[in-house]
Amino acid sequence: MEAFNDIGLLDKNKLQEIFDYLNQQLMDNSMQLDLTMYEGCMMTMVYDNRPATKDIDCVFSQANDKLLEHILKNTQFIFNLSDGWINDEIKEPLKSIIKEELETFKTYSNLRVLKPKAEQLLAMKVLAARPEPSKDFNDAYLLCKTLNITTKAQLLNLIFSYIPMPLLGERQINFIKYLGEDLGYDWQ
Repeated sequence: MEAFNDIGLLDKNKLQEIFDYLNQQLMDNSMQLDLTMYEGCMMTMVYDNRPATKDIDCVFSQANDKLLEHILKNTQFIFNLSDGWINDEIKEPLKSIIKEELETFKTYSNLRVLKPKAEQLLAMKVLAARPEPSKDFNDAYLLCKTLNITTKAQLLNLIFSYIPMPLLGERQINFIKYLGEDLGYDWQ
């Protein structure tokens, strides 16, 4: 294990090492945990769309908070991770989601790593519609290709099954227009 290297960014192999270590720590403490990953971590692990991510955007299932905090601090120390390596800010946009559809990505003995369905992630990327250097646009482009989204109607139907219509403002509408243009479709 290369845990003692200064990793800076977390590539797929490093993320797998971290998940393995978390599982071992959970097992040693007789604790079961679900971790739902989003954003860059998911694009790195699931879609191989990024070489690495700077943090793990995730939410945890209900757990012994003090024990989990201790395990996360140990993980941070062992892997020389910066503060903020666990990013739970995703909780805020998740409050806007109409429904959450999760799938199991990987199951360990004491850790289950979940991910949202690609459709949900695409809707969340459109809702976020952050400017560069955010990777939302590139991620949405890849997800549209993966899901074979070729019309504005398909994309809007998908979005509105996860996001309330009033949440789409000018930023999201422009994002959708540019996305269609980059995909080679006229979504005006």
